[in-house]
Amino acid sequence: MDQDKEESKIKYTISKWAESAKSKRKEIIIFGLLAVLVIIFLLGHNLRKFKDYDVTASYERSDGAETTYMDFQNNLLRYSRDGAFYTNYKGELIWNYTYEMTNPRADVCGNYVLIYDKSGTQIAILTPTGFKQSIKTSMPIVDAHIAKQGTVGVLMQDGGTGYIELCDVEGTVLASGELHMSKSGYPMSIDISDDGTNLAVTQMDLGIGNVKTTIAFYNFGAAGKNKDNNIVASYSYSNQIFPKIVYLSNGNAVAFGNGEVVLFNNDSKVTVKKEYFPEGDIKKVVYNDKYFGYICDATNKSGEIINQLNIYSSAGLRRVQKAVNATYTDISFMSNDEILLSNGVDVSIYTLTGIEKFKYTFDEQIYNILPGDGSKRYIFIKEGKTDMVRFR
Repeated sequence: MDQDKEESKIKYTISKWAESAKSKRKEIIIFGLLAVLVIIFLLGHNLRKFKDYDVTASYERSDGAETTYMDFQNNLLRYSRDGAFYTNYKGELIWNYTYEMTNPRADVCGNYVLIYDKSGTQIAILTPTGFKQSIKTSMPIVDAHIAKQGTVGVLMQDGGTGYIELCDVEGTVLASGELHMSKSGYPMSIDISDDGTNLAVTQMDLGIGNVKTTIAFYNFGAAGKNKDNNIVASYSYSNQIFPKIVYLSNGNAVAFGNGEVVLFNNDSKVTVKKEYFPEGDIKKVVYNDKYFGYICDATNKSGEIINQLNIYSSAGLRRVQKAVNATYTDISFMSNDEILLSNGVDVSIYTLTGIEKFKYTFDEQIYNILPGDGSKRYIFIKEGKTDMVRFR
């Protein structure tokens, strides 16, 4: 009798185990099917290509000459020589700020936008709520940038004197110093890290029969406290011009040369992380806070010279290598990290997987394209109007 009970218990246990195993198998199969469906959806989402669009809404605008348009905190910022306007995409005014600048340029970081007069002496700091501060420099401005907390780095030059100035958001000078142009050359580019601690400058020296660029890195925190002029690292490159240097959100810096791109580490000694040597000259550069890249001449498998787009992550890993149309004159990252190529009429949008998501030739001038809500909704900034569109 006891033996029968024991056998019954064993059979019951085996039965329960079998049911449990069967249930777990079902769960694994269901999970696997869901994973496959998600992968198929993502692949379909990322691989889709569009060649047309529908206008879902259109709003008229009244703009001055030589106006630049950019996305700022999910609204439209447009600026020109006589002022800046901040509106929603319908054209409803949030704020405006007037100034007089001959050659206005803008830099955006976080909740701040900085507009400065290149070769002039005026700087305006603005936020989503309006005007914050104006700064008047003592020398003509070569380049200027703003950090997330509002620290401003300004590169200036007057005659044979170059100068760096670091200001807080109220315009108070935090640090300043003269650049020795007789040793390092003409100042070309400056950028400041997101936290406002690190600053990088490129200078070009035109020697007799030789061109040299010096890239200097400054640290205004603990790492540079006991360094001469706060310089923690300096590099020289012969026969190379580096007209642009930028900081990425992870603290790494990228210097763009005419035939070389250098990625620098975010460490106390600012060591070189990677160097890139394109086959041909670099024609265009592009960057945002997470990615950087360039268009250069390259040779394809047939031996033909092509325009090649190369995009890298902030860690230096290649994301895109693609032949693109040679007629494009402008390249930029949109706020959704897609890459916009345009010549004002012909437009292509590429994803970070290298897919040409959208290609179109307009019969009117288009100034910019901004991402909207969803993967198929975009905002076209055309002459005199803003179109809300849906790709198809």
